[in-house]
Amino acid sequence: MFQEFPLNCLDNVKTNLNNLLSINKKEIEKLVKIKDKTFENFMRPFMELSEKLQVFFTPISHLNSVCDSPLSRAAFSECITPITEYSTDLSQNKDIFEAINSIAKNPKNTVEQQRTLNNAILSFKLNGVHLEGAKKTRIKEINSRLSQLGDEFGKNLLDATNAYELVLKTDDTIKSMPQSDKDAAKTENGWRFTLQAPSYIAFMTYCSDRTLREQTYKAYMTRAPKNAELIEEILKLRKEKSSILGFKNFAEMNNETMSCPSYTEALSFLKTLSEKGRPYGKADFAELMKFAAEKGYTSVESYDTAYLSNLIKIENLNFNDEDYRPYFEKEQVTKGLFDFLSKLFSIEFISVENTALWHESVKCYDLRNNKGEIFARIYFDLESRKEKRGGAWMNNWHTGHTDDKGKIHLPTAFIVGNFPPAKNDSPSLLRHDDVKTLFHEAGHAIHHLFSKCKEVEVSGVNGVEWDAIEFPSQFLENFSYEKTVLELFAKHYKTGQILSQDMINKLIDNRNFQSGMFLMRQLEFGIFDLLIHEDAYSYAQVRNILNQVRKTTAIIQPPEYTAFENGFSHIFAGGYAAGYYSYKWAEMLSADAYLAFSNVGVFDATLATNFRENILEKGGSQIMSELFINFAGRKPDENKLLELMGMGK
Repeated sequence: MFQEFPLNCLDNVKTNLNNLLSINKKEIEKLVKIKDKTFENFMRPFMELSEKLQVFFTPISHLNSVCDSPLSRAAFSECITPITEYSTDLSQNKDIFEAINSIAKNPKNTVEQQRTLNNAILSFKLNGVHLEGAKKTRIKEINSRLSQLGDEFGKNLLDATNAYELVLKTDDTIKSMPQSDKDAAKTENGWRFTLQAPSYIAFMTYCSDRTLREQTYKAYMTRAPKNAELIEEILKLRKEKSSILGFKNFAEMNNETMSCPSYTEALSFLKTLSEKGRPYGKADFAELMKFAAEKGYTSVESYDTAYLSNLIKIENLNFNDEDYRPYFEKEQVTKGLFDFLSKLFSIEFISVENTALWHESVKCYDLRNNKGEIFARIYFDLESRKEKRGGAWMNNWHTGHTDDKGKIHLPTAFIVGNFPPAKNDSPSLLRHDDVKTLFHEAGHAIHHLFSKCKEVEVSGVNGVEWDAIEFPSQFLENFSYEKTVLELFAKHYKTGQILSQDMINKLIDNRNFQSGMFLMRQLEFGIFDLLIHEDAYSYAQVRNILNQVRKTTAIIQPPEYTAFENGFSHIFAGGYAAGYYSYKWAEMLSADAYLAFSNVGVFDATLATNFRENILEKGGSQIMSELFINFAGRKPDENKLLELMGMGK
């Protein structure tokens, strides 16, 4: 029913890939020769070839992210160029384009089929199918080089992250640090801290030595200086590509795949939020400054905020994040997530034993619906490791669909996190932020796994506009603050005692602590991203634009030495270039949808069915603006976002 994870996928990669690409090319030659092309005899088998390549490459890419090694890096690198060249050749193939164009004119196409065809036509145009000679060749060269640069950017960042360590001989400066974090840092020589997310966050939040905090902050904010040259080349190539394709800049070109009407409207959206949010951000910082002055600080720097903010919550608000850790043991939280989703959507998670896994901490589950049918599989890899890329993400492997032979394929996905690792004498205890992250990635997963679309290119997360892809994930993370949801899993890992009502109320009340500062930081990223892809072709311009953006968005100006952009992997090594704003655009959708649940009851069956049928099951088969109206009966309201963040109604 499901393919076993291929633990040997890194072996003979070059040979296996070449064989697969050779087979695909021969099959495409046959398809192109079909006289009377239809969606069934041309498009479906054509898409199946792409799906087979996706299924082959995803485990290699996955292992390179979660089990980084010379072997995984070499295997990944061997795939990048040939896959990029193959994909570019396909996207510039006029015979295929004309076939799809012709099929798209058939009035009998289903909604899914027409959406698939329209997306394909747009993709062909964005890849220069209409170009001739040197221009078409140049697009191919640019695509290949951009893939290489993104891979190199990510490697540089991971290497720089792993290269730094700070070892404390005594625990004098980290006495207030939770025991679980201290245990995670303990070595034979003292306490070792790195730039990996769990370690870095713990150190910056609890280290009382300001000099050491700045040292670690500086190391984090100056990582991967080699990426400066890569950024310049990446931006120049993106600009060149967009110009060849007839766009005035990369931001305009990239907006073709968004649900927001234009990148200028996206920029206006961010700036409007910035104007409305700035007073709240300044009020948050004023409170921080006042508290800092009481502690003897004459100024507050970027490396002070996490430490001082935590002290405010503890001393002034009587709220300590660490008090919650014993109630958020990783396994119990995961089970609670399952219980929540099961209750909300009438499904069941079944543990899969004796299946191939890439690490001993990984877990695998099948999903079963209320008819007793298995419909999806999901893997959880949640603990941090040195060889794992930082952050958290969902990665789709197989996509649910019906192939050209009429066979139904079930979807699979991975959820990856970097939570504190369990040890022999202590389990993995999470912050509530970690719980929220897990819910977020689960939102991506159910978007992919719940799809009922037949056509692979619009099933699950496929075909969903980039500025709507975060909608289900941000929607789901909101429930990690709901009292009725917390009561499902927030139990002390030793005593089994449920989190008290008082602690639950404090958690909810403190949800929007410093939300103004957080909003402005996110808007800074989004505005910076759009502006550099509008008009920046050198690293000096990038630095200048960032400084200009900070004049209106930064609540606290960072030190001059910071080089945040060298670590901005979302836009230079990920898929968010000229689209980082999509987090906030999607958050507008998610806030609106979530407040509907919050107002009528978390487990309202009618609303849950509505959301599942009109959003999750539809995948990318329709544009999200239409799907949202089908769900809510109206367009989304941006003020709902501010309301949810405590800045509105």
